[in-house]
Amino acid sequence: MKKLRSYSDYSLKALQENCNIDNTKRALNLCNQVIQPSDFLQEALKRNNLLPINSEKARSELIVTPILVEWMQNNPNKLQYFSGNTFDVLPEKALKGRCDFLFTKHFSLHIAAPVIAMFEAKDENVDNWYGQCGAEMYAAKLFNERKNEPYPIIYGAVTDGYQWVFLRLEENMLLIDSERYTMQDLPCLLGALQTIADFYDKPQI
Repeated sequence: MKKLRSYSDYSLKALQENCNIDNTKRALNLCNQVIQPSDFLQEALKRNNLLPINSEKARSELIVTPILVEWMQNNPNKLQYFSGNTFDVLPEKALKGRCDFLFTKHFSLHIAAPVIAMFEAKDENVDNWYGQCGAEMYAAKLFNERKNEPYPIIYGAVTDGYQWVFLRLEENMLLIDSERYTMQDLPCLLGALQTIADFYDKPQI
């Protein structure tokens, strides 16, 4: 197995062997509501798509970020947003490195528990990166427990901007959504994100 140095080295196999996190594919049924995109988001995406979007950084900044900012604005005072921050939790297991997007429920200028969601933006096949996102989600679970803010479920997603696959970590099982959300159905994508926000708006056991 490839030597693990950081989150980005994790595959699903490495996640199982190194962290005892199994995985399975299942419909998470997140789109149980639709949220119409704001005029601002539609205009931003329209303008940004006129630019060359040919790198991971471009996709992250021009497609993913506007959608996640819209998600935050739809949920004022519920989510705190971090982008590109280092999140070193368990270096001896290579649970360290930078995360594309990390969300918490604690309104601090630094990452504080509880961490509730991790998102990775890629310019390649999203299927190749479930291991990395899963490792970050597992690290979030450990981080929350260490800070006495345990959360039984952590959500995440891997996206190339145009298609999104959501993940859900429950105990030692990483659930990979069998459904894919696309930019062609933005109300359903925003609805799936809202379902996640609504989940964390409820008391956690």
